[in-house]
Amino acid sequence: MNKRSFWTRFFLVMTVLTAAAIFFFSSQPGEESSELSDGVTLTVARIIRPDYASLPPDERQAFLESLGLIVRKCAHFSEFALLGLNVMCLFRLRRRTPGIPRPMPLAAWGASTLYAATDELHQMFVDARGPAFLDVGIDSAGALTGVLLAVLGLSLLSGRIDALE
Repeated sequence: MNKRSFWTRFFLVMTVLTAAAIFFFSSQPGEESSELSDGVTLTVARIIRPDYASLPPDERQAFLESLGLIVRKCAHFSEFALLGLNVMCLFRLRRRTPGIPRPMPLAAWGASTLYAATDELHQMFVDARGPAFLDVGIDSAGALTGVLLAVLGLSLLSGRIDALE
């Protein structure tokens, strides 16, 4: 197996694993999803606010609620940034394959955004979950960030990638 083939398979596997992880998290019922988010939020709260445990209960609750929204939206953004990066790398490595659109960054961003939209629709069928248009926007922005990071990284490695021929 040549290097190009190895990296193509690597990014294909990473894309599938990232999409599967997103699907898994979206399949969690509302209560399970909230428990996971709350646990992550509590960990972040203790890291960024060392005096968290000494705060009065009402201040702790208010801090957790405001931080929880940020943590959840950052999770959306980052998981789709990873998806966008993986899809862009996969498209770039398969650039000579018929059927892959030439404007690869736009295609990678579009594919990732389409997955974000279907992910939100999927949540309509999950207990105590529902679609949120705002989340599609956040996911799409994350995907765009991932695609742009991949374009930057691939540009820096361009000669090496072409040498994989």
